[in-house]
Amino acid sequence: MNKAMGRVVALVLILMMVSSGMVFGYADSGKTYKVGFSNVWVGNSWGVQCVNELESFLKNNPEVSDYTITNANNDVNKQISDIEDLISKGVNLLILQPISPDAVTPVIEEAKAAGITVVTCASPLSTDQYDASVVAKDYDFGRIGAEWLVKALNGKGNIIMLDGMAGVTVAVNRLQGAMDVINKYPDIKVLSTVNANWDYATGKTASENLLAAYPQIDGVWSSGGDMTRGCIEAFVEAKRPLIPMTGEDNNGFLKLWVKYKDQGFSSIATSMPTWLFAEGARIGLDILDGKYTGPKDVIVDIPVITQDTVSDFVRPDLSDSFWNNTRMPEADIAALYGNGKDGTQGFGASGN
Repeated sequence: MNKAMGRVVALVLILMMVSSGMVFGYADSGKTYKVGFSNVWVGNSWGVQCVNELESFLKNNPEVSDYTITNANNDVNKQISDIEDLISKGVNLLILQPISPDAVTPVIEEAKAAGITVVTCASPLSTDQYDASVVAKDYDFGRIGAEWLVKALNGKGNIIMLDGMAGVTVAVNRLQGAMDVINKYPDIKVLSTVNANWDYATGKTASENLLAAYPQIDGVWSSGGDMTRGCIEAFVEAKRPLIPMTGEDNNGFLKLWVKYKDQGFSSIATSMPTWLFAEGARIGLDILDGKYTGPKDVIVDIPVITQDTVSDFVRPDLSDSFWNNTRMPEADIAALYGNGKDGTQGFGASGN
């Protein structure tokens, strides 16, 4: 088996373990459905790939006759308007990531009253008028990274913490998971916790400032996103030794991890899978076909990339913007992220 084929096989096996024991499959019921997706935003490369993963699933699925993808750009009123438009289009399946669970409740209940199957992804709703939800264990995301970090430091040392967006539930839960671990170790000292918004540039600037402020930093806990890539670069440019850092499955970060691994750099990558929306679509179509037998509230285990497996996931042939815990077919991956592309061009106009 060649290296490329081995990487694909390893990826498939891992994804089968971290979801519900299966990878995406396309139904063949002979029925077709209209699908609508109301997204929060596509403000970073993770958000871009989430939409790309969903569209890859929808455009390749023979049960999907038409689909519409909307972007609320973090505007609650626009999301409500987007969902109302999708209802008026007569979609059979509505998938959404709610900006405000309370604010969208009336329009979600309107969709249910119209006979539309509703699936929420990544964030919960404040009503029970939905058919399924798909969320990841953000608390475990933070916990797993922190457990690895304190072990790497033998339970003592000075650490900095790169947090996500202030007040966002995902960030709050990840930080709580980390702190519940760190608080058990009195010899671990948190020097500073900084909101770096899961962003590469912000993470790099924050790390530069922290390096200037603290002469002794022994470890870095990151809330994920693309912050750790910026942190590594800040350490290298400051000529400070690389220390244990946690990260996520961003390809740019994985490239640096592999680059400096032989120089003693160690890490772990937990992941908020970019395929959550696509998984929501799969479940929604199964519900429409009357064959879904899983729980109403699906909680996805956090995929993990380790020092031993990082070489199976990194893709030197793809752009830094790619997120490696993917379920897209290789042809779609190459079209979106090969030859220097960053995925923002998408597949063209939404819908088919």
